Order: sequence, then structure tokens, then C-alpha cells
Amino acid sequence: MKRVLALFLVLICMFSLVACDKATESVIDDEVSNMSEVDKNVSGETEQTQQAIVESISGTITRIDEDKIYDLTEEEVKIIADVIENGTWNTEGTAECANDCKLIIDERTYYYHSECGTFNDNENNQNLSVTAEEKESINIILAQYITLGLE
Repeated sequence: MKRVLALFLVLICMFSLVACDKATESVIDDEVSNMSEVDKNVSGETEQTQQAIVESISGTITRIDEDKIYDLTEEEVKIIADVIENGTWNTEGTAECANDCKLIIDERTYYYHSECGTFNDNENNQNLSVTAEEKESINIILAQYITLGLE
């Protein structure tokens, strides 16, 4: 009788260990699955954040004869960058204008003459004359930061 009782206790212990092991595996599988979902969400957010950083553009303005640098807002940079990107550049050299501003937009340097509305890109040896409306819009933005015109 003692042997049967001992054998019975051993079997009960084995069944309980096996049952606990299965439950533990199930819990572990659920946790791994949940972690994978979290990783997917984190990487999705990271990709969106990186894309937002790429899409945001930066810009600064400096008067040619001064050292003070002003940061333009993202909206102001977009307005100016839109003119620069969509304009028709004259690739036969820079204009003979007396530039009064230096703009850096997304690490590209442009010189600008606010009186005639001409951008000079010395690196690529080209110039862009903007329309009267574009000039007015650009000058309104820049005048918030620096004194336009030559002194």
C-alpha cells in the first residue's frame, strides 16, 4: 500500500510539473509575442520620427556685413526653399548684384540681393531672379531679422 501511495504521489508531482511547464511556456510565448508587437510599434514610430526629421528643413539668415546669425522658422524656410527649388536658374554664372544677405537652407549657401530679388549660388555658379511677388514675400520674411539693402 505504501508503494502504491508513493507511486501515486510521484505521478501527481510529475503531472503538476508538466502542467506548470506548459503554463509557463504559454506565458513566455505570450510575452515574446507582446514584445514583438512593442518592437514593431517602436520601430514604426522611429521610422516616422526619422521621416519627420528628414522632411523638416532648417535655415538661417545673416547680413553680409554682420556676424549675427538668425534662425528662420520652418514655415519661412519652406516659403523661400519653394522659390529656390521651383525657380528657373540661370546657369551662366552668378549675377553682378551686390548681395546684402547670406541664406543657408539645408546646408546650402545662397547669397541674396534684396533690392533686385536675385539669389546667387556661388557653389554651382548660377543665379535666380525671382518675380516681384516672390521678392516681396521673401523680403517681408528677411526684414523681420535683418536690415535689408546696402548701407
